[in-house]
Amino acid sequence: MMRQAGRYMKIYQELCKKHPTFRERSEKVDLAVEISLQPWEAFQPDGVILFSDILTPLSGMNIPFDIVKGTGPVIMDPVRGMDDVKKITKVRSIHWSPYDRVRVVNVIP
Repeated sequence: MMRQAGRYMKIYQELCKKHPTFRERSEKVDLAVEISLQPWEAFQPDGVILFSDILTPLSGMNIPFDIVKGTGPVIMDPVRGMDDVKKITKVRSIHWSPYDRVRVVNVIP
């Protein structure tokens, strides 16, 4: 629902003006929760889909990337060999991840 809602909901469009990068909106827990709850507050559906991106865990694995407008995701140093694999770190914390949002959204009455 949020994928379509972001295209027409004025509240989401206004938030995008204040926070223009997709990474900021998807990686900052408070913003991601706010965006996740926008369709719920407007339509009160049975569930909420967490606003996130499939690449979010890369930051926690020491894989630098950016989402370039008009291009999409760009991995700065693509993994091409064992030396690159050795640079990848094990994810040790959930505090940077979309799972941190579950605790916040879960307290909504």
